[in-house]
Amino acid sequence: MSFLNEKEIFANRYLLKKLIGVGGYSQVWLATDSKAGNMEVAIKIYAPEKGLDSDGIETFGKEFTLVFNLNHAHLLRPMHYDVSNGSPYLVMQYCPNGSLFRRIGEFSEKELARFMLQSASALNYLHSHDPPIIHQDIKPDNFLIDGSGNYLLADFGISSKIRRTLTKSMGSQASRGTLAYMPPEKFSVDKQIIKAGDIFSLGVTMFELLTGDLPFGDNGELTLKAGAEVPNLPGNFSPELNRLLRNCMSKEPWERPTAEQLEIS
Repeated sequence: MSFLNEKEIFANRYLLKKLIGVGGYSQVWLATDSKAGNMEVAIKIYAPEKGLDSDGIETFGKEFTLVFNLNHAHLLRPMHYDVSNGSPYLVMQYCPNGSLFRRIGEFSEKELARFMLQSASALNYLHSHDPPIIHQDIKPDNFLIDGSGNYLLADFGISSKIRRTLTKSMGSQASRGTLAYMPPEKFSVDKQIIKAGDIFSLGVTMFELLTGDLPFGDNGELTLKAGAEVPNLPGNFSPELNRLLRNCMSKEPWERPTAEQLEIS
């Protein structure tokens, strides 16, 4: 993937100041908006190397109309959507505190309870739609921390159709999710993409935030499918929390709690 450059003007409006994130199919930049008093914003630019063809852009636009007007306190909502030189992009609130990736291994049980309430509330909101909106890529990088210390879930509009569009355009560069957090049913015969998959990924995320370690290593659920057991938390955490996270990471989807149950637990 080729990179845009600092101090470059993007879309005749945004001065790119700093690259703050890189994914398999996108780049995220801190920028200033020349048409909004040089306000700092975050811009997520998809397929920045060569853009998408007309069919891909049409698919991208149609899919984002399904989620663009979602409104929840713990979703990082895009403020603007457009296309520049074939690359779809989103303009979002800039969160100077970064993502949860910086906080891995630092969480107390009390802070995890707060994170679980906020993240489960966002997921319950997404899952309650008809049809449900399934995130498919829950991990620390996709939770941003706002100026008040609240947790905001990002990348909730990347549907399976958009993932296929980006993969078709960018080949192996396009992200299919992060293996360490993927639920085992995603590798079943029928490759299930279900609400319980987000709960599994959230369980892995919470385990990592508390311990600094991934429960199944970099191979994720493939280790679980091979017969590994869900690990226990270290003894300095409560048995109740240990049971809850083990349930979230159950091999069988129906044994996992729902987002609604997590929100009120």
